[in-house]
Amino acid sequence: MIAVVEPDRSCAVSVTSSPLHIAAAAAAGVDSLSTQSNIGCGTKIQPWMLEAPAGQRINISLLDFTAAARLASQHLTRSTSHVITSSSSSSSGSCVDEKHQYGYIIDKSSVNKKNVSVCQARSNRQTHVYMSTANAAQLFLTTKENYLIKVEGL
Repeated sequence: MIAVVEPDRSCAVSVTSSPLHIAAAAAAGVDSLSTQSNIGCGTKIQPWMLEAPAGQRINISLLDFTAAARLASQHLTRSTSHVITSSSSSSSGSCVDEKHQYGYIIDKSSVNKKNVSVCQARSNRQTHVYMSTANAAQLFLTTKENYLIKVEGL
């Protein structure tokens, strides 16, 4: 059984050693067709505020349920034009382009206020995205694909 953060709760998430999952749909404001596109957790106005106990860091992973289907589709068409690397293996911390980005993480505790993109997974359903430098980070979601963000304190 996995714990999923409810969309109607506060946008502040207490991260513990027990993994929590944030569903893309929990970010009520990422529907680009909505007139209220800036309302809801995970938006620019109201990001998910992730906070672990003092002395812990936050491990953030992507569970991308469309990764396997994309990989199968690419094998069928023999096209590699949509194959991308995740932000964890990208030196710039950015996606190939915006249509491959699910969101981004801001680590304000880092020396240079690090901004890391959450990109579509290449083929693995679960991909490590980022380990915070301290016990707090902000999470912004920009699309409602079929994915979860897994957060846990370490």
